[in-house]
Amino acid sequence: MFNRKHNEGKRAFRKWKWLPVACALALALTVTVGGTLAWLVANTDSVTNTFKMGQVTPEVTEDFDGTVKENVRVQNKGDVPAYIRVALVATWEKKAEDGTTDVKPASLSDLNITLGDMENDWLEGSDGYYYHRAPVNGGDFTSYLITKAEVDGTNEPAGYHMNLQVIADSIQAAPVEAVKTTWGVTLDNAGNINGLTNAG
Repeated sequence: MFNRKHNEGKRAFRKWKWLPVACALALALTVTVGGTLAWLVANTDSVTNTFKMGQVTPEVTEDFDGTVKENVRVQNKGDVPAYIRVALVATWEKKAEDGTTDVKPASLSDLNITLGDMENDWLEGSDGYYYHRAPVNGGDFTSYLITKAEVDGTNEPAGYHMNLQVIADSIQAAPVEAVKTTWGVTLDNAGNINGLTNAG
């Protein structure tokens, strides 16, 4: 005798016989992916990135015997290349009995100054600065700006002495737009300062 319920069950089983295989495969994939993710989480070290600003501190070096100032140049005490410029400020000074100092303006023309290589190494700007044309690497020196400077004596006020201050300024060489914008300079194709666009 034909058992309808019995035959329907067999047909249904034949129709869905791939279902147990699919379930087993899904379970295996879940375990594998879960195990891989757990391994990555448990075994990946973190990376710490520490950024610091480059340093471009300038320091003036010179020889001075109390009368003559010689071999004036600037060292880039920083750790990245920098453009360097220098201002020369001259004053007459006299120490008063009460310990104060009387200061009068002086002119660079009151000094006999022998400058370094102004054609190749330095540019005298109309803004009162002397620009070292090439950037200076960290730890390196500019060429000599002044090889020798001494008081002329012609206009020296009685009781006063000359004080020539050498004031250095620097700016990081990269990006070059920084020096162009801040100091108002122009650069040649080699990255050397070759002119001024304004008074900086």
